[in-house]
Amino acid sequence: MKATIVAKALIAVASVAFIAPSAMAQQTQKEKIRLFYDAFEKSDANLLDKVLAPNWEDIPMNPGQGPGLAGFKPLVPQYAKVFANMKMTNEDVIEEGNKVVVRSTFEATNIGSFAGFPAKGRKIKLMTIDIHEFNKDGLVAKTWHVEDWFGGLYQMGAFDK
Repeated sequence: MKATIVAKALIAVASVAFIAPSAMAQQTQKEKIRLFYDAFEKSDANLLDKVLAPNWEDIPMNPGQGPGLAGFKPLVPQYAKVFANMKMTNEDVIEEGNKVVVRSTFEATNIGSFAGFPAKGRKIKLMTIDIHEFNKDGLVAKTWHVEDWFGGLYQMGAFDK
């Protein structure tokens, strides 16, 4: 009887030892992805070095964006010139294997020309959804993203008559 109890206890401890590193790795991915959004809020493109692989693939790329991390980093200061008081609120962060899905709310004040439309100093709030795929080195290798820029342009007054 005692041997059975001891055996079950050892199996339970061994199971935790195998599960714990996996859970820790997942927690790290979820925490690490926040750096992607912090880069915009803090206007600090260097934060991207800690989360994106050098050959990171952005799908779809922004107009005028170059490939990889190096092609994306210049967008951070450009966004800061167009949007003041940027705030990215991660509403949902869902992790499955090597992918982290983030549904965010982007809030800012439009202070510069965007997509050919002049700034009117209006506040905007729009939803974004990103799927980030991590590589074996713990960096994001690929991101698929969708933003409600049509709604954002409407809020900016781009379609006012």
